Amino acid sequence: MNRLQLKSHLLSRLVILGIASALLMSIACGTATETTKSSTSDTPSTSSGVTAKPTSAPDPKSAASGGDKVTILVGGWGGRFAPLYNSGCHAFGINHGGFLVRSDENRQAIPGIATDWQVSDDGLTWTFTIRDNAVFHDGTPVTADDVEFTWLQTWGPGALEVATSATAINNAKNTAKIEKTGRNQVSVTHNDVASGFPSLMSDFTGSCHGLVLPKKFWDGADIHDQDRAVEYDQNPIAAGPLKMLDLIPDEKMAFESFEDYYDKDRQIPIKYVDLFKVPDLATRAAALEAGDADIAPVSLDEQSRIEKSGGKLIWGPEASYFRIQLLGAWMPDIPFSKKEVRQAMQYALDMDQFIALYGEEVFVPKGWAYVTPASIGYSKELDAYEYNPEKAKELLAQAGFPNGEGFGPLIINTWHSQGVPFLPESAELAANMWREVLGIQAEVRVGDEVAIKKAANSSDTIYGQLIWRDNEARVDGVSITRSGFGDPSNKGRAHEDQAIFDATVKALSVIPPVEKDQALRELYQTIREEGYRFSIGYVNIPWGASSRIADWKPQPMAFYPSALHTIRLK
Repeated sequence: MNRLQLKSHLLSRLVILGIASALLMSIACGTATETTKSSTSDTPSTSSGVTAKPTSAPDPKSAASGGDKVTILVGGWGGRFAPLYNSGCHAFGINHGGFLVRSDENRQAIPGIATDWQVSDDGLTWTFTIRDNAVFHDGTPVTADDVEFTWLQTWGPGALEVATSATAINNAKNTAKIEKTGRNQVSVTHNDVASGFPSLMSDFTGSCHGLVLPKKFWDGADIHDQDRAVEYDQNPIAAGPLKMLDLIPDEKMAFESFEDYYDKDRQIPIKYVDLFKVPDLATRAAALEAGDADIAPVSLDEQSRIEKSGGKLIWGPEASYFRIQLLGAWMPDIPFSKKEVRQAMQYALDMDQFIALYGEEVFVPKGWAYVTPASIGYSKELDAYEYNPEKAKELLAQAGFPNGEGFGPLIINTWHSQGVPFLPESAELAANMWREVLGIQAEVRVGDEVAIKKAANSSDTIYGQLIWRDNEARVDGVSITRSGFGDPSNKGRAHEDQAIFDATVKALSVIPPVEKDQALRELYQTIREEGYRFSIGYVNIPWGASSRIADWKPQPMAFYPSALHTIRLK
């Protein structure tokens, strides 16, 4: 079965199951809405419900015309702008937000709004020095007061009670004190050493927690006032290279290059940038072909039509990885609480079938969870299990579930990815293998990304189920490791093994680079063997570029539009 036949087969099964989404979208009128039908269950399927001020529908027909605008299509975004609440912020946040730490073309840290950062001798306190020449999009200066306010809102007193971001929850638990320590300096003290804190404050991590909010926007309101936070979602004043002009929730964000951005070398040379949410891959490719869009994530299947229209593919290397979460894996009545089951599920997955789905240029079966070859702590011992169906059957039988008997249904939650093509199809491919090799009654359900993440991170409503998702690749996995493996109070934790909790805290306290790499390498190999979370590998994102794009150099480890300052038009 070739790649196209395999995708057709998987999509047919998704439709039969009644969970394939229907795209109600027309490029001509500029609307993009995704409708998902899913089985009735505890799996959430509703969006955040944030609404903005009414505005007219956009007209993408004019988007790609002229040399002063670039139109970018992405699969989706989360829609919240403050770090306390945001999830899925990458498509807009990386270019709209002003980050304390930025990264160069090789994902090495460079100064952002912070010119310098230092750690105390005991490793518990980080101090950031704030530059004098950064301003918000409304022209007001970015100061240490704004940084202190942002940190207090996100991790300070009261944050745990209102946070919906898993990253905010995780770091609030580890925050002891936040204070402005000088005219242009702010410090944060942690309960446990957070060696990855500078990475968390950067644009090359798995969140938008390094951006700075304008303190004055909350003047007259409590720091955690929900109404004011929604107002900010409607008028998000930030300090990044793109200034927002217009916002239609779940449809369009219109930006202009910010003339007063402090880093002139990374100022975006295109005057206007329009960002559209278009979940359907084929529709994105058609828009590129027709000249209604300039940049969009696509698949290899669209390469020919894009090239025939004068466009090309531009690769985003090591952009995202597959993350398989087994929720509530420590509860004894859940089948995958047994290590043999978790390992059997991995031995039953044939990497060649995923390569057939994506193409070997796109899918690479290397790495474990969020640790890919460019990550700190990677080793080849972390790569995906070799396909061994007999070993898988043997382990499942040892666990007391021969041929899947007594296992019960296995619900696999997934969604339509912002950047990775065929995410639901890949979940269905895994479900097929678990059905055929292990006899497990696996069922794929496609839902809303934000709602599924919220349920997994803040409740036990979907314990016993699995999440098949993509996630942003990262250089430093300290923050996400602490959340999943070092915090016994986290609802979304991966385990309940005190030895692993202790080993995680110990490894994450190592700061010197060489020693840190070795400590993480050993920790990752240990928790990979347990199988509480696993991965099948990572993907290189093929970006379709229209005939108008002469050059663009996206950063590695980015499934979202990155390095827009490198775009050159013909």
